[in-house]
Amino acid sequence: MKTVLAIALSLALPAAAAKEEMEVRNQGAVKAHVWTSTAGLESARVQLRALTALSNDVTAWDPHQARALLRGARDDIQLARTHARSLEAMRGKQAREDLRKLGGDLAGALALVDKLQEPIARGVSPKSADRSQRGGTPEVQQLRAGIKAAWERLEQAKGDLDKVARAYETTTRLPEP
Repeated sequence: MKTVLAIALSLALPAAAAKEEMEVRNQGAVKAHVWTSTAGLESARVQLRALTALSNDVTAWDPHQARALLRGARDDIQLARTHARSLEAMRGKQAREDLRKLGGDLAGALALVDKLQEPIARGVSPKSADRSQRGGTPEVQQLRAGIKAAWERLEQAKGDLDKVARAYETTTRLPEP
């Protein structure tokens, strides 16, 4: 009987250690995906802030820079989406609804950013704004409203990602270098 018990324990201990090691590895992967999603969101938000600054300043407006900022924001949102989707397979039950909402908000932000490309390509800019009309032409006002709408969607996504991180027992707070 002692021999059987000793064999059972010798088999159980490595299995328990392997399970614990797998959980640690999975938690590390979760953190990597959450933090990379956070980085993508933060970078996209910075790109939109810079685009807002350009769209509010006639002297600073440059359509090439505006297109580059949009392209950067789009790439960053896609990065955040890719890593958020990776979380679904890792333990989706607790965070399933929050992940769904996050995916929807990121898709919405991406659509809004894509919508901004057309007016900029068409030449809408604060340089073409009517100086006598407060806030510029209706097209410029619409451009600014589009930037704000994309920003607000990213803000919603940021809140969603915070909830997802908590469900996975981690945080979106990135350490300072």
